[in-house]
Amino acid sequence: MSSRKRRLQFGAGFFALVLVLAACSSSKNNTSTSSGSNGTTEVSLAYVGPLTGDSANLGINIRDGAKTAIDAYNKKGGKIHVTLKEFDTKGDPAQATTVKDSYINDKSIIGVIGPAFSGETKAVLPSYDEAGLVMISSSATNTQLPTVATNKHVFHRVIADDSFQGKGIGDYITDTLKSKSIVVVDDNSEYGKGLADDTTKEIQAKGQQVAKRLSVDPKSQDFSAAVNDAKAANPDVIMYAGYYQEAGRLRKQLKDGGVNAQFISGDGSLDPGFIAAAGPDAAEGALLSCPCNLATETSTGPLGDFFKAYQADNNNAVPGTYSPEAFDVANIFLQGIDAGNTDRAKMLSFVNGLTTYTGISKTISFESNGNLKTPSLFVFTVQNGKLTAKQ
Repeated sequence: MSSRKRRLQFGAGFFALVLVLAACSSSKNNTSTSSGSNGTTEVSLAYVGPLTGDSANLGINIRDGAKTAIDAYNKKGGKIHVTLKEFDTKGDPAQATTVKDSYINDKSIIGVIGPAFSGETKAVLPSYDEAGLVMISSSATNTQLPTVATNKHVFHRVIADDSFQGKGIGDYITDTLKSKSIVVVDDNSEYGKGLADDTTKEIQAKGQQVAKRLSVDPKSQDFSAAVNDAKAANPDVIMYAGYYQEAGRLRKQLKDGGVNAQFISGDGSLDPGFIAAAGPDAAEGALLSCPCNLATETSTGPLGDFFKAYQADNNNAVPGTYSPEAFDVANIFLQGIDAGNTDRAKMLSFVNGLTTYTGISKTISFESNGNLKTPSLFVFTVQNGKLTAKQ
């Protein structure tokens, strides 16, 4: 897979990875830390997101990207040891609410890598705000998330929001694909509805109309009603806003139903699971966008180094969607820990005061509301059964 991407508006270059890992000690009186038997200071970070369920692949990508960074840090043998504690939400806001107390009440946890999805982030963010527990998500994209809790400004993400991605997809549909008849489908989730809304707005702003706006139940195996409605509209493009499993099933059922419109979806569908769910024949030629970067076996520089490190650390598994972003998130927290920020208040202050972090996925700096300042959007296609950068 080529490491070159087709970049839409707002492009940002690739940057060299800078990791500052100078070990330092923290106060013995810090209630968020403890001393190990070998004299090291023990602190923890939490991964919050799916590890089981229909969208587990995306969560595992994130967990393992963060794990690669933390394992490398601990292998250096400094005076601080960092534990990654895992909390499986199944990607479900209700489950996220159920498990949140187990880590919010764990004072050793000074930062959250996640939550992974927008719905679960919205569900738990007020509790983070009350606890002063800073989060950095590599994947939650709903546009409204920065408004959910603003008291302590605990919310941050290293990925563009849906308004950015929706605008990019809308521009791609109208300007590059030059579509005249468009159907937009969402999965009725916080993420899906937001992305579909923002894509629709941009399509309309470019003077085109959406022939039909549809929703599907992601738990259903039968999308025949949506397929029939889409077929009646005779579209040349179908845009789906949702996650890879349902996106793959919808793509297959559209093909089986004789709907051969160009299929395009967003970052939630950018996973090999899309190809598995659709089948290679039906998946072929589908377009998938993401405001994220991918590390592949042909990647060079820091991204290529990460690909090799990820494989070595994760039983030869290949990094996937959001893995580079999660690696960057973990390293931001590790940089803060090395600077002596080993309790929640100090870590929150560190992240809010971060000027610029040069990561492997992009250069990261935050707006005052926690959004990423300089996002990028990339487009990929399914070619010969594999995700490939769109040339």
